Amino acid sequence: MIDDMQSDHEQRVSDIAKEVAGFFEQKKAFRIYHGSTNSTRILEFKRDEMIDVSGLDRVLSVDVGSRTALVEPNVPMDKLVTETLRHGLIPPVVMEFPGITVGGGIQGGAGESSSFKYGCFNQICQKYEMILANGQFTDVSPQKNADLFYGTAGSYGTLGIITAAELQLIPAKRYVQLTYLPVRSFTEAVETIDRVRNEQYDYIDGIMFAAGHGVIIAGNLSDEINGKLQRFSRAYDPWYYL
Repeated sequence: MIDDMQSDHEQRVSDIAKEVAGFFEQKKAFRIYHGSTNSTRILEFKRDEMIDVSGLDRVLSVDVGSRTALVEPNVPMDKLVTETLRHGLIPPVVMEFPGITVGGGIQGGAGESSSFKYGCFNQICQKYEMILANGQFTDVSPQKNADLFYGTAGSYGTLGIITAAELQLIPAKRYVQLTYLPVRSFTEAVETIDRVRNEQYDYIDGIMFAAGHGVIIAGNLSDEINGKLQRFSRAYDPWYYL
């Protein structure tokens, strides 16, 4: 099954590379169609000026031994997490909207979804498969074509089309144990974050509800329930800020 999926992936990538090469030979500009989008802008595409990569939407493999996943760019966060959880693993950084895709998180920046331990989403990526503007297919990593590997983050696809990314994974646990630390000013919030970031936490977040009222939230992955189990995803659950 995995071999069949990989073979199909290679064929799709080969077809896309030929299309890109055709535009290059004609010196003709084109746009990249990803399918679904979180953008509220009105988008218009002409089929003869478009590269369609919407079909690259699968988790190709999960390697438990190396704790990595090979993922096509249009895999959304909810699908990515569902697939990796089957193997007892999760990405260290998961962007907050379920529909944000792997490729969008890399080339679109996704700076609002970062980790104090791991950085932005692109920093959990170990290598990319890419098609360059002339249709050439290549692998990029910190060891190979490092300038392109680091430069493609936040480039919005201007340096090439990502066709797959190898992501770092970490062991998953059943719950997240949260500690709420009230703060009374922005200065105290910053000081609290500076303090807890050096402690043994997996996650840190913060909300200022008003100039004199906020909370810093520190979280740890856990397999045990220590306190009240609270969910926020069901229709009858309280809003998180409550």
